Amino acid sequence: YRDPVENLQQAVLAYQEALRYRTEDADAKKRAATQNNLGTAYWHLAQHQQPVIYLRQAIAAYSEALQFYSPDEDSLTYAMVQNNLGTAYWNLSQHEQPVELLQQAIAAYDIALRYRTADATPVAHAATQNNLGTAYWHLANHQKHQPAIYHQLLQQAIAAYLITLNTANKVPPEQLSFDLFATHNNLGLAYYQLAIDKQSPLTAETRLNHLDFSLHHHLQAYNGWQSHPDYAQAALAYVIQTLRAFHSEFGLQGQSRGLSKLPAHLLPQVLPRL
Repeated sequence: YRDPVENLQQAVLAYQEALRYRTEDADAKKRAATQNNLGTAYWHLAQHQQPVIYLRQAIAAYSEALQFYSPDEDSLTYAMVQNNLGTAYWNLSQHEQPVELLQQAIAAYDIALRYRTADATPVAHAATQNNLGTAYWHLANHQKHQPAIYHQLLQQAIAAYLITLNTANKVPPEQLSFDLFATHNNLGLAYYQLAIDKQSPLTAETRLNHLDFSLHHHLQAYNGWQSHPDYAQAALAYVIQTLRAFHSEFGLQGQSRGLSKLPAHLLPQVLPRL
């Protein structure tokens, strides 16, 4: 609520002091919980300053916490910390070693999903699947120079996002810890990238279907973001980008197909910008 850097630094000091007494021999589980809390304090600090330093410290704290949790004894807590670790790796990948760190993020999310199943914890399952999709999508964009790998990673991102939506649609929206419309928007981008990839082995019909899916999900994002005008306009820009691809990839017939899927009330906004 106020003075985030100062108070987060105080939190770090308090957790470090607690760890002097919460030793492994005295109570390993409580020590692990404090290490997880310390990692989260470092993660939040990284959002304000010195991200590389604090994210590395968050990773170290989460990794230490995992030494004391057993997936056989406390699988959901173990999975929660793995998810936290994956997110710290993902954040750090925005600053250094993107390919290696995104691969580590994906590995952590995959472990978390062994226990964060759709049946056991649907809300947590959806959150981690969303994280996994985003990690695959970012990794794909670092592998464009390797077309086969780029193509595969985009497909894995799409698969993770589709599972996210499937699970999220079964729980009350207010329980979700992430923006579901951002998931729609990201999924639309992944479909778009596959559709326009000149080196893709996909058939013309499959690429055209991918543009259909891209347009659908960007429209979902646009409709869902009506209370956030900046986000809605960003989604509308992606709608227009996708409609242009219908024309550039498939000519007038493609453009007609794309426009036929556009709600009538959007035509006055979209047509002048095509």
